[in-house]
Amino acid sequence: MREKLETCAACHGPNGVSPNQDVPSLAAQPDIVTQWQLVYMRDGTRKVEAMEAVVKDMTDSDIRFYGSYFALLPPPVPEHSKPNEAESAEVLNLIKPRRCASCHDDTMAGKGEAPRLAGQREDYLVKALRDFRQNVRRGRGNAIMVELVSTLTDNDVRILAQYLSRLP
Repeated sequence: MREKLETCAACHGPNGVSPNQDVPSLAAQPDIVTQWQLVYMRDGTRKVEAMEAVVKDMTDSDIRFYGSYFALLPPPVPEHSKPNEAESAEVLNLIKPRRCASCHDDTMAGKGEAPRLAGQREDYLVKALRDFRQNVRRGRGNAIMVELVSTLTDNDVRILAQYLSRLP
């Protein structure tokens, strides 16, 4: 598995913290989140060109290993300071009516099948939110995301991504 983890590290970082634009950090993602994403990619439900060769021969056992491995890593340390009260209030006006915490947890650390958003790369969060808004992101439980983000403006997406990336 060490050799396979080196493949992961090339894009997602040696400690699961991505140094690459539009590539998510996997560190501290809930175990089942990573597992489902790998299954979606392996089975062709979620199209990520860079991952196609990596996942095509993954066994269910491999996928379980990756899920638990990345879940046990410490979460990414935000590059910028935690949002202040004014910034938080602005974002909470976007988050509360969409009930984000009911799936992603109050701390946005993720839970169950909902991914960790806290400390995630800002550029990746922008990409993911836009993909949901355009209904191009597929997978189990993601249908609600299309509805929840459909009314977000590009500025709302930017503000949310910036805020979430700065949470510990």
